[in-house]
Amino acid sequence: MASKKPAKIASYEKVANTLIGSAVLYFGIMDRHFTCPSCNRSLSKGIIYEKDKNQACSRRCLETIIS
Repeated sequence: MASKKPAKIASYEKVANTLIGSAVLYFGIMDRHFTCPSCNRSLSKGIIYEKDKNQACSRRCLETIIS
């Protein structure tokens, strides 16, 4: 009978994908809308992203504000 070989352990490098900012659910009151300082998009309710007191409508816009 043939002997069994041990299984080869595949090594994968883990790429750390860090996301900028934290997601916050925004609800505007009546006529108060959030306006993104980077792209001038306005939201009455939805998810915005913030980091270090900077707020934006997306993580891409947040990168442009911080940089």
